[in-house]
Amino acid sequence: MSNDKIPLVSVIIPMFNAAKFIPQTLESLLYQTMTDFEVVVIDDCSTDNSISVVKSFAKNFGGRLKIISLRKNSGNSGFPRNVGIQFARGKYIAFLDSDDLYTKTALEELSTLAEKFQAEVVHMDSWFVLWNAKKKYPNDPALIDPHELFNPNNYTVRQPGEKVSIFNQPTFDTNNIADRVRRWVNWNYNWATWLSFYRRDFLIANQIFFPGIAMTVDFLFTFFALCKAEKFLRVPNITYVVRPRAGSVSRENDRELDIEAFFHKRLSTIRDGFNEFEKFMDTVPFFDKNPSYRYAVLDSFFYHSIRYAKQLKKIYTQNPTFTLNEFIKKEFHPDDAPLAAYLFNTVNMYRLHITNLQREIAALKASK
Repeated sequence: MSNDKIPLVSVIIPMFNAAKFIPQTLESLLYQTMTDFEVVVIDDCSTDNSISVVKSFAKNFGGRLKIISLRKNSGNSGFPRNVGIQFARGKYIAFLDSDDLYTKTALEELSTLAEKFQAEVVHMDSWFVLWNAKKKYPNDPALIDPHELFNPNNYTVRQPGEKVSIFNQPTFDTNNIADRVRRWVNWNYNWATWLSFYRRDFLIANQIFFPGIAMTVDFLFTFFALCKAEKFLRVPNITYVVRPRAGSVSRENDRELDIEAFFHKRLSTIRDGFNEFEKFMDTVPFFDKNPSYRYAVLDSFFYHSIRYAKQLKKIYTQNPTFTLNEFIKKEFHPDDAPLAAYLFNTVNMYRLHITNLQREIAALKASK
């Protein structure tokens, strides 16, 4: 494919200090059974030789590989992906992490489905994971051994979540947004960004980008796409291979953060996530007409985010109350209306529940 030809697919890879692992990721793209694609690597200020490693692959891709270097580290994979969407030229967008792999027919399968059904989103709910999800440490030879990585015998199908629907043939999801939201809050979709294949003009037209928050950006992005897509195709294909390793960028080391930074990262994710959800839902008339669904979305996000915040309990016994109060004052402001409304309603729901239980207990005692 020449540099002048518009590719069918753009594969976007955010990268940070991935010099040891990205060679195998790129090799999985070189093995693809279709070649009508470009690779857009966005380097997030790596401090190792990641860029030179990627450049060494340039000849193998024959002009289909481009590298974009950010001026400042973003701290998450969302901003690099946004840059990738803007620079991509392909009709379709695929997201690949810098330490994961594609099966040999991945891009052929997904692009064929997207073209055949004219889908805006092609979504998978299953994927492969290496070594039955047992993490390997960075010095483990298996992590970079092609015989290990490209051996299907090492692949295990993963489909977490008992409520997730798995289809045995390509199936358009319902266009009823109420049904979609109900199933989303009940965990009927897997939300990892790399499980979907997107038409680029759909993302641009609907201004669907990753929000600038510390964590859970995939959770918001896939929800935005789910609400906006008219043709959301769910397929049984399994094309993505996760390489589980200890110490990857997606698995942060909290021990490197001081207590205030630790506190900030978790609480700001919840606060900023609420604001991003509210901003998005303001653009969808359905949520204005159905406030209970709006609340259900925020409720689902809160309980998803709280697992990232649960480690806050370890700072409670290490700091006096007035120190924690100062942290909270820095994090929350009067204009954080969405989160304040959610907490107010949640507290009142619990109070109502307790009141009803007390009435039941009183009635039971009276009957005796």
